[in-house]
Amino acid sequence: MDEMVMLADLVGGLNGEIAARWRRVRELTLWRRHSDVQFATEFRNELLLNPISSNPTASHSSFLLLRQWLRACDENHTQCHRQSVKESFWPKRVIYVSDRNKLTLVEEQPQGEDYLVLSHCWGDPGKEDHKRYWTTRVNYQGRLQGFNYDELPKTFQDAVQVTRALQKQYLWIDALCIIQGPNGDWDSEAKNMADIFAGAYCTIAASSARGWGDGFLKPQSNSPDIGVQGTPSTPTCACDFDKDVDKGPLMERAWVLQERVLSRRTIHFTAAHTYCECGAGVLCEQLTKLQPPFGKQYFILDPNFPSRLNNSGFMRTVDFVRFLFKKYSISGLTVETDRDVAIYSLVKRMGDVLATEVRYGIFRCFLGSLLLWRQTHENETQPISYQGRTVPSWSWMAYSGGIDFLSDAKEDLTIPPRADLDFTEGGKALKVKVRRFGENCRMEQKGKEHAIIDGVEKRVGSVWFNVADRFEFEYCVVVGMREDDKREDPEKTYYVLVIGKKDGDGGYKRLGVGMVEVQYVSSDCNDGTLW
Repeated sequence: MDEMVMLADLVGGLNGEIAARWRRVRELTLWRRHSDVQFATEFRNELLLNPISSNPTASHSSFLLLRQWLRACDENHTQCHRQSVKESFWPKRVIYVSDRNKLTLVEEQPQGEDYLVLSHCWGDPGKEDHKRYWTTRVNYQGRLQGFNYDELPKTFQDAVQVTRALQKQYLWIDALCIIQGPNGDWDSEAKNMADIFAGAYCTIAASSARGWGDGFLKPQSNSPDIGVQGTPSTPTCACDFDKDVDKGPLMERAWVLQERVLSRRTIHFTAAHTYCECGAGVLCEQLTKLQPPFGKQYFILDPNFPSRLNNSGFMRTVDFVRFLFKKYSISGLTVETDRDVAIYSLVKRMGDVLATEVRYGIFRCFLGSLLLWRQTHENETQPISYQGRTVPSWSWMAYSGGIDFLSDAKEDLTIPPRADLDFTEGGKALKVKVRRFGENCRMEQKGKEHAIIDGVEKRVGSVWFNVADRFEFEYCVVVGMREDDKREDPEKTYYVLVIGKKDGDGGYKRLGVGMVEVQYVSSDCNDGTLW
């Protein structure tokens, strides 16, 4: 009986330890909720000094909260301060919003001023909406002289209201500040997005608006009294930042990912709540403070992205990079050929800080890991038909749809030396060592995956192809091997790109990606170029 009691105590102790460990794991992966007593007290004192008005759109208290939050961030959050001269960047054009019903497109940089930016969904505007709202070569000169607030769609009007309420005079909106259409400057200005969003005083995120006409400011009658529920020390709001922001309609758009990551501070206007986000965490409109788990959200909230990433170590950095690309790959694009452009500024900034060459979404320092992408959607697709430019077959940007990666980010892969695998001098191709699959194995399709079968019908590997009508199984390039594999073991695994001869001018193209036991890949190899 004593033994049974001792066993029960032991099991109970183990269960308690497991439960405690599980709680610690949950604490590391969940947002932490608490109240900022000092900020809450100061804000309520401000409310007493500034009674709430009867403004029918967006209560006075909500704008007062936003101003108070920005002021507190300016004064107390040193991590949110601009850290370089480049962060004082000024866009080529901004909108001057301080005249009551007149807006003016401005090209001169005023001294000592800030600007705000709007992050928004375009929706599906028709040709007439383009003609009415876009800045084009036709209406450009006129807008330098001035245009009416009443002529703008509701989402743009709300952004103007917020800018004025935050007591700022300048606002940047892509559709208005970049010349659109024929002879416009979209191609050159799109590459400045990193500087535009990083240099802004604050980003206005129209998280609840699916298009230009929706607007995002809530009428006062539909919104609770901002910041007056509960007590300063008790967070009572049932806010869900992940649901409202990360899974909201705005974050479904590919362009918005880099806007979110590169912004120093963002005000998210969602259907349920308004959130203020900066490097210190997130503040809900009911004064609940949310702090992210140490992980992907922690890096996204970096006000000087990617400085936090630069100090996180190799494994955590490559894990985040792959998370970012997977998230981007499933985000929507109105124009398919924007796939390489809509993340350009973000990728360039990461490459600069990590001091590595980056080509078409592939970082040289993570070359083996990032080349091992595969498509995740149901059917393989033809490459995107880029107009006037080429994206190489080895880049995940060459195809539409979601991607995943073959190896786990935490796996320590042995990568071939740069003499065997590297960018070519212009970066448009890879120099590789071309090998052949062994004659004693064949390929057999099993759904989207293709199994590699040896002579005795044993499965020795797998292949995933890019394009449904090109299943060639002859050549491959080794891009990695598990470091813990014993070198003398013939069954250790190679990670490979499956390639085929390129039509016309020679070289090779990527056809797919796979894993195969070493003994089924030739040891002989030839120099080749992968386009």
